[in-house]
Amino acid sequence: MTEPLAPARNTSSTLAWIALAVATLALFAALGFAWHNHDRARQLELQLARRIGDFDAASREARAAAKAANEALADLQTRLLTLETRATDTQSQQLALTAMYQELARSQDERVAAEIEQTLLLAQQQLQLAGNVHAALLGLEAADARLAQLAKPQFASLRGVLAMDMARLKLLPAADIEGASARLEALIQNVERLKPESDTEPRRAATRASDTDKVALGTVDTLAEFSRQAWSEFKGLVRIRRLDHPELPLLTPSQNYFLRQNLKLRLLAARLALLQRDETAFRTDIATARDWTNRYFNRQDEASKAFVLNLEELLRAPVALKDAQISASMQALRMARGAH
Repeated sequence: MTEPLAPARNTSSTLAWIALAVATLALFAALGFAWHNHDRARQLELQLARRIGDFDAASREARAAAKAANEALADLQTRLLTLETRATDTQSQQLALTAMYQELARSQDERVAAEIEQTLLLAQQQLQLAGNVHAALLGLEAADARLAQLAKPQFASLRGVLAMDMARLKLLPAADIEGASARLEALIQNVERLKPESDTEPRRAATRASDTDKVALGTVDTLAEFSRQAWSEFKGLVRIRRLDHPELPLLTPSQNYFLRQNLKLRLLAARLALLQRDETAFRTDIATARDWTNRYFNRQDEASKAFVLNLEELLRAPVALKDAQISASMQALRMARGAH
């Protein structure tokens, strides 16, 4: 009974040793696997730490780059703001310069327009007060030359009107005001040479022999000479004249003096009317002077004939200038200034 139990005990111990060996192997395998996992985990940790360090460095670099970029962006924004400010200032200066240029251009145009207006006013005064067409033409030509130098399109219509007025003034009949005034002055000075109507015969001057003649003759009867002179003076007290106008009363010396003065005043009034271009008053005064000359002075005398002939010529002379005005140019100038 005891012999069969021995092999069973050997088998059990073998199995125990096998189980122990397997357990030991399993333990060593578990320990190796655990060590391997631990080592691998450590490597992973080291790698993760290295990567985290690299990431931190990259992050720091990124933050530094971002900070530099922000600083650069802020600098760029500051510069852009400065440039915008300068651009705004430049634009404002440009606008101010443009406005100043326009103001200067307008001021220059206004100054030129004022000069042209002054020239035209002087030309108009020469026409209205003195009737001096030549002076007015010179003024219009000067104004046209000034506008030609300026070469502004807004004054083109004004130059056209100036040309029309100049052409019209050149066609006006010329009135010799200076010549007529000089003739009137000469007539005024010759009034004293006119002989009255009552003085148709020349007065005989008393002929008296000089002392040399008396010495040459040697024989002069003093009583006879005295008698002859007395008779000549007596005959001069009464004179009979033939008058062309029987109804005309004889003028006393004082009346004759005032007649000549009134005639001079008439001629002076005619001269004043001539200078004022008052044709009606001029012709009235000249006609009155002619009638007085024909009525009160000797028409057979050469001085009276020449006097009346000059008066007749003055009556036919042109005095007033018709259509002598430049109102069209003045109106065109005002329109040009208003449009500007």
